[in-house]
Amino acid sequence: MYNSTLSGSSNAVFCHIVKCLNLKMADSIFINLYKVGDKSFTRNRFFTFKVLLVFLMTNLQKSIQREISLFVDAIELDGGSIPEVGKSAFCKARKNLKPTVFKALSNEVVNEFYKLGDADLWHGYRIIGVDGSRIVMPKALSSRFGVVVSSEGNKDNNATCMAQALTMYDTLNNITLYGSLGNIAESETSLLYKALADVSLNKNDILVFDRNFASHLLFFYLQKLGVQFCFRMKSGWWNIVKGFNDSGKESQVLVLEMRSMDRKEAIALGITETTIKCRLTRVELDGGEIEILLTSLTDEQNISVADTKELYGKRWPIEDSYKTFKNKVCIENFSGKTENAVMQDFYVKIFIMNLTAVAIRPINAALSKEAVKIKYPHQVNLIEALATMKRAVVSFFVTGKISKGIKRFFERVSKITEPIRKGRKFKRKHKARKKYYMTQKPV
Repeated sequence: MYNSTLSGSSNAVFCHIVKCLNLKMADSIFINLYKVGDKSFTRNRFFTFKVLLVFLMTNLQKSIQREISLFVDAIELDGGSIPEVGKSAFCKARKNLKPTVFKALSNEVVNEFYKLGDADLWHGYRIIGVDGSRIVMPKALSSRFGVVVSSEGNKDNNATCMAQALTMYDTLNNITLYGSLGNIAESETSLLYKALADVSLNKNDILVFDRNFASHLLFFYLQKLGVQFCFRMKSGWWNIVKGFNDSGKESQVLVLEMRSMDRKEAIALGITETTIKCRLTRVELDGGEIEILLTSLTDEQNISVADTKELYGKRWPIEDSYKTFKNKVCIENFSGKTENAVMQDFYVKIFIMNLTAVAIRPINAALSKEAVKIKYPHQVNLIEALATMKRAVVSFFVTGKISKGIKRFFERVSKITEPIRKGRKFKRKHKARKKYYMTQKPV
């Protein structure tokens, strides 16, 4: 269906990003910044700094020895040569690597994409979904991340080690801007304040939140940062929301005052304003449920009530991103039990998701243009794209066959597409989670 010969500009953006990553991984300053100790990666071993990075990029799901064999095979199929080693060499090498190296590489992908790519916007805004989720962790890390006691009959005293995750996600371009793991006892809002201090935002960004995040202090802090926001509100928690709901109005602009109980914390956050102008809108969901949204978009002439409903609806891809994170790249299937190994896996999977999103973007754009010829528009099968990227990173970063690797990647994923059937809805089902066993990895 799809002609894999992409436009020069689309192909050039991804090729440029791959070349930038190669330069970054070979840079001595970068290496010194993310290795542990001066003597790390100084000897000529199988797992050099760059080879270790790329091996971790292959989304380790099987036994480590099996993954090493597949990695060596991929290098040899691409015309390279490297001797196979035992899994202990990997375990020793990864101890010398800081997990945040993949956070830095992911930021490189994101920054270059926004600099060179044609990012999708909504009314001129970038839409950033914010959400949290619980991640099952290796039991050995219980003292670091905490445990959750379940009543569902876990034989290990009903206690499961879990971490609280938080991500910020560009929902129109499928880019993860930020990800973090904290103790399960830490609130999503607490993690959010750390994220806001780490992510570069501006007035053309709209942060979209579900019901658990709304607070007066957060409204004022976002105003201080100069970003726009939209919150789904809990009617039972807010008198202003209850009053607006009872009024029957569809839209109302109001001024909120800083609460006395928040002033001390507001000063610590550098907040000087004591009032904030917001807008409440009433929207009816497809199932007939009425929801109240609170937003900083107070211009009722340019942003209608229908627009605010559309805006909140565009938050949904962050939910899909967690499905990808948990079910497709299998974040909870960690390749090690230590905190260092877990954080390496966490950051590298965000990196791979971002790299894949940028790679398939021009293909999806081309497929959408061809939609007039067929009943349904098509898109790249994400599972196939992620699986293909497992081999592609070898060509991109180890054997140096960048052009060949990109062409092979595009040809592969463009052949396996799936239809987009808009308007289909299914009742949300919460299934029991698959449990991963460190000692029982699949072949």
